[in-house]
Amino acid sequence: MTDQHPQQPAQPYTQAPPIYPAPQQWPSPPADTHGRPGQEAPQPARSSRTPLIIAGAAFIAVLILGVGGWAVYDRFIKEDSGIAACKAMAADKKIDGSPKTSGEDDKMTEAEYREARKIFEDSRYEKIREHGTALMDIAWQVDQMPDGENGGALALLGPMGTHVSGLQTACADEGYIVKMD
Repeated sequence: MTDQHPQQPAQPYTQAPPIYPAPQQWPSPPADTHGRPGQEAPQPARSSRTPLIIAGAAFIAVLILGVGGWAVYDRFIKEDSGIAACKAMAADKKIDGSPKTSGEDDKMTEAEYREARKIFEDSRYEKIREHGTALMDIAWQVDQMPDGENGGALALLGPMGTHVSGLQTACADEGYIVKMD
């Protein structure tokens, strides 16, 4: 049988030219002129977020400075309320700094109790806070007892003595000698 399809001799591989031109040969794209030759393309507008970002950063910076300033004032500049009470008691005044008066009804109102307790409660000094608030609580309990029933107050003498001496010691540790009658 004869070969109906004659085979051609094998040819060596030759490199074909590139289908697309190399990147150096690519033409630059024409400027978008919106159909009007001779005009340059408009410049892109600046991002409208930039002022918002700057305003947000400024707000956060002011907030941090404000909170930091308040913390410095509250911690280091403003006098501690417990220390102020120790100073007042050492100067023979009421714990709020007002002068002591005699001849008045010594009954404490609830508002006065809460105010006096808050003075000690807001102190940064643990011992002043502990003994001052406990002493105000005991004084309030004794003050609320009906007249003539002093027997209940006897039960509070032990804790009262503990907290009076504890507050005196805490004030003395800070340089204020308090005499409580």
